[in-house]
Amino acid sequence: MKIKTPLLLLTLLSTSVSASGLHLSPELKIGAYHGFGIQAGITEVADLGAIYLNYSDIWYESDRYDETVNSYRIGIQNMFGSKQIHGFQAEIGFADYDGEKTRSGVTERKTATGLSLGGAYVYQANSVLALRAGADLNLFDHNKTFVPYNTTINLNLGAIIRF
Repeated sequence: MKIKTPLLLLTLLSTSVSASGLHLSPELKIGAYHGFGIQAGITEVADLGAIYLNYSDIWYESDRYDETVNSYRIGIQNMFGSKQIHGFQAEIGFADYDGEKTRSGVTERKTATGLSLGGAYVYQANSVLALRAGADLNLFDHNKTFVPYNTTINLNLGAIIRF
């Protein structure tokens, strides 16, 4: 099951009449699996700082393994306090795994779909720019991947631009 990210983004943007701006956030993924991600959504909707879609692409390559994980999540951002400087993000969705293991010239392939979760701390530096740091967790069924414990964990660092 593949979700078309642009279609979801258009749907999300078209359903919010009272949103006050756009939320765009590139991110860098750090860990055994490394890569990138992007958040795109709307700000100031439904008493939340933002509602957004998150897409990420992480991978791991070695002499034996060639693996990729693409995740698709929907997320919310909520800011706290009278100054709205500190906040958090929470995300849920799914992840697609595709991996190959080569040993003694024989290649084995596995694919899986699993649960994807994410969370981050947000610091609002000014009205346009915020910084965030968080973690992602992708969980897959037992023995359907080459990933240890069928779980990928990544740290992420990103900047949020609101306009």
